[in-house]
Amino acid sequence: MTERDPWSALDGEVAQWATPPALWLRDDDATGPAPAVATLLDTCAAADVPACLAVIPALLDPEFAPLLAAHAAETTVIPHGFGHTNYAPEGEKKSEFGDHRSLEVMSHELRGGLERTQTAFGTRFRPIFVPPWNRCGAMTGGALKGAGYTALSAKSTPAGVTGVTVIDVHIDIIDWRRTRGYGGDLPILETLRARLTALRNEGKEHEPTGILTHHAVHDDDAWTFLETLFGRLEGKVNWLTVDDVLRAMR
Repeated sequence: MTERDPWSALDGEVAQWATPPALWLRDDDATGPAPAVATLLDTCAAADVPACLAVIPALLDPEFAPLLAAHAAETTVIPHGFGHTNYAPEGEKKSEFGDHRSLEVMSHELRGGLERTQTAFGTRFRPIFVPPWNRCGAMTGGALKGAGYTALSAKSTPAGVTGVTVIDVHIDIIDWRRTRGYGGDLPILETLRARLTALRNEGKEHEPTGILTHHAVHDDDAWTFLETLFGRLEGKVNWLTVDDVLRAMR
């Protein structure tokens, strides 16, 4: 199999769509004006791809908001947990907002994270909750609306979440289970192609597909992938803002 195969397969799938597929990009774990954040924003700006930054409210650098002021208004900011702290019992998967914690404490942190992020970023802020490790319990899902959130974005939202819009992401370009680095063109592109094929076959072409990045752990291959993906799909897909995604899923 040649290196070009996964890209060609993606091209072939996109070509079968009557209207361009809708994609959006969420980047996790931002806290301040790090060089990698600037690289992400510059890469997105060069391709006219809106970036949605999931930031850690308790760790925000006060210089972060001024950095974003120079970027397009389509760059939005949403809360990513509160302190990105693991409270899961030993032997369980990492979670900051799992059902093993007090609902009162979690609700307080949910409100606090929302208020900190809104105060820091103003009009770029959106009340969309991203749980650390893309994982939260049913109690958190039930408490989001009361804490002021209108949406939840994870990777596989638990059943029973009501009162908020779910806008999950689908393709993470980092391989957390094995290398904790860039996952490689073949598995990432095949996952994206399979997702688009399933949507087309099921008549769900209106549903956006979320791409998840983590700027802090990107290596050269990860940055090259994003640049190639943006260039390869230019004019063939619609890159949505998070506001567009919300409208599509309501």
